[in-house]
Parts: sequence; structure tokens; C-alpha cells
Amino acid sequence: MGGIDRNHIDYDEGGGGREQEQQLIPGLPDEIGMECLVRVPYGSHSRMKSVCRGWRTLFSHPSFYEQRRKARTAEHLVCLVQPLQFHAHLHVDVDVVLKERDYKKRQQRQQQEDCRYHHPSQPGSLLPLYQYGLSIFNATHQTWHQVMMPGMDSIPMMFSHCVALPSSGKLLLLGGWDPTTLHPVPHVYVLDFIAGECRHRWRRAAPMSVARSFFACAVVGRSTLYVAGGHDSQKNALRSAEVYDAEADQWKTLPAMSEERDESQGLSWEGDSRFWVVSGYSTENQGRFRSDAECYDAETGCWSKVEGLWPFPSSSPRGGCVTGQSNRHQWWRLAAEEQGGIGEIREYEREADRWRVVSSIPLPHPESGIGGSSKFVINLDGDGDGDGDGDGKKKSRRRMLMVMGSGGEREGKVGAFILERNPNDEGKTKWNHVHVPPQFNGFPYSAAHLLL
Repeated sequence: MGGIDRNHIDYDEGGGGREQEQQLIPGLPDEIGMECLVRVPYGSHSRMKSVCRGWRTLFSHPSFYEQRRKARTAEHLVCLVQPLQFHAHLHVDVDVVLKERDYKKRQQRQQQEDCRYHHPSQPGSLLPLYQYGLSIFNATHQTWHQVMMPGMDSIPMMFSHCVALPSSGKLLLLGGWDPTTLHPVPHVYVLDFIAGECRHRWRRAAPMSVARSFFACAVVGRSTLYVAGGHDSQKNALRSAEVYDAEADQWKTLPAMSEERDESQGLSWEGDSRFWVVSGYSTENQGRFRSDAECYDAETGCWSKVEGLWPFPSSSPRGGCVTGQSNRHQWWRLAAEEQGGIGEIREYEREADRWRVVSSIPLPHPESGIGGSSKFVINLDGDGDGDGDGDGKKKSRRRMLMVMGSGGEREGKVGAFILERNPNDEGKTKWNHVHVPPQFNGFPYSAAHLLL
């Protein structure tokens, strides 16, 4: 089972002998029992934990989700910090966490319900019809959810960064703006998608040493998170940087970058201990994005500059570029429309100290809803979705990117597509349209991906 100590798991609360206690499902060999349990949809895991102590331990252990990834039964969860729009025909449940919200099945019943959205801690009060929140899109089952925070209603979602720790199944929310003062805050919150009961998954972690917003951040390794740049409460661009150890819940200040970098993008690669901060601008050159990047090497403790990584002085890199989950230095960048074109995704690979374009994939037509100037790309790379075949043979891993865009022919709406690409069929790609319910039409500020 890849790390779970089976001798310390009680699979039968009522007793019944040592042999029965050690079985995942009484009467079945453990290999067959595991084959059954790894196929249980993620949305049912909280209910599975209530069956017995053994299953609660099993479904709360990260190695169980590693088993799901190996079996190609893991599900793609896209976490989005986005403005939420509440419509007259959509009633919002505020007393659940990750409760399944299938828009197609519930639309008819909800059309006649009240349009008011009540704050759970203040009966009778009304929240604005436009506010930031955390949404989850299950790309495997094509369902959307809103994540509520019982007992933690004061989490500032506006402009907060969401970052995933894939190995532990956790999501971090960093920074954000105070909704009253509109100043950045240093807060850090952790949502555990694996351990704990439904209503006790949120916790507050150690805060950043500097309150900042619009900063660069990226995870390096299993549990190390870097942040750098951004701006302070006076809108001054920052050079400062710090690193967070998620296991120890501790922050450490790093040497400052050589340049101020507000609204920059953080990148990292698997198997590489370096943290990259792409583009950004200084206080004096607001809105004019630099073409270079800075790279922090944890082994030397120094920053180095890389030229020519972002040759788009009028375009922000935020949300427009992602890296792959392999030790190859590859990344994907959204290229803006040129001379009436529809834009494209460009794949880059590093050779020596230069980056070359490996491939270019045209985006869907602007009429599909992603033809506006604002676009967001999320990497869904990984094994899941039943990518294996029926006889258990392992297929090559699909490469998937999710692109969200606003504007186009559907002003005020968000369009979304998932790009699938099979590495065995070079050049063969497929765009799959994603249905976005009205209450999830807000353009995302930040996004992260978990495979569970």
C-alpha cells in the first residue's frame, strides 16, 4: 500500500479476529479490496471515513491517493480564487464544505428560489452579489463546487494566491486584501483535502513576514513554498523574498532580488531546486513589464538574472504561463492575438541558456468565449481519469492544459476549454469545451491543481 502500516489499522471496529481486522473489505483479499476502494469517487470519501476507524485512517492517508494515481483513478481538481456572482435563480448552500453542486441536475429546482445570499453567522443579513471565493472544478466529472469555511468566514479571498502541495493534498491561500481597508494582508490558510473531517479541514498557518499582494510564488520540492516581489499597502513594488516550510510551518527571509517585481509570475520545475520570478515591473515603471527574470538557487543562496524570458512589455505574465510536471525544463505560454489572429499556446524548451519554441497550438475561436484580452492557463498534467486500459496496462500520460478566458463574443462571460495532447501522437491535439455555470463566471485571480 505504499507507506501505510497495515498492522496499525483496525479495519473492523467490532472485532472479529486478527485476520478480519487486517482486511480492507471482510471476505476479500486485500489486493481486490484496494482495487475496489481506489475507484470510489473523491466526493464520497468523507462518507467512507464514517464507516469504520480503519477506513477513516485509510482515506485520510496521502499514500492512498498515491495508489489512486498509480491506478489511474485519481480525479483532477482545479482550485480557483475568483469573484463569485450570485444570480436570482441560484440558491447558495452555505453550510457545507465541498458539497457536490451539479448545475444541470439542480437548475430547474433552483429557478424559483430566493435570490438573497445570507451570511451563515448573521441571519437576515445580505452579502454583496459580487465577492471573491474559492471554487473547485472537478475536471474528471465536470462538476463545480463552492468551498465554504464554517467558523472561518473572515478569510480574505480577494486577490489571494492559491497554491497546491500535491504530495500532501493540501491547498494554501496566501495574502489577499482586507475587504475593508483594501490593504494587503500576510495571512496564510491551509485547506486539507485528505485528512480530517469535513468541517475541520481549514486551519490558519504562520503568516508571511511581509504583507504583500500580486507577488510571485511557486512550490519547490514536496513542501517548500517561495514568494517574492509584489507590492505593499502603499503600492510600492517589492524586491523582498521569503520561503515557507509547510511541514514545520515556518517562514524564513531570503536575500532580496536585484530588481523590484510587482505583478510577476513564479515558476518551478520538478527535480530542480531553483525558484524563478518572471517579469514584473518597478514602482516607477508601473504597467511596463520587464523582459527578464530572476532565479533563486537554494544551494548557493543567490539570485541570478535571465534575459529575454518575457518579451511582452504590455502584457502581464500572471496566469499566462505554466510549467510541466517533469524534470525537463519545459513551459507553456499564452501568446496574445496578433494581427486579428485567435492567439495560441506556445511550448518552450530550454537548451543551454536559451529557450526555443517546440510547438504552437491555436486557441479555440474567439466566439467560444475566450477571445477577450484576459486569459488564464492551468496545468492538469498527471495520471488520472482512468488513463489506463482495461487489462491494467499503463498508457502514456496525457498532457492537459485548461484555458479560461473572458470577453470575446460573450461579454461578461467566462469560457473554458481543456486541451488534451497525447505525447505518442505528436501534433495531435483536442480542445474539449467546459460548461461554466453562471455563478462561476468570474475570471480567476489565481488557480492550482490537485490530483486526488
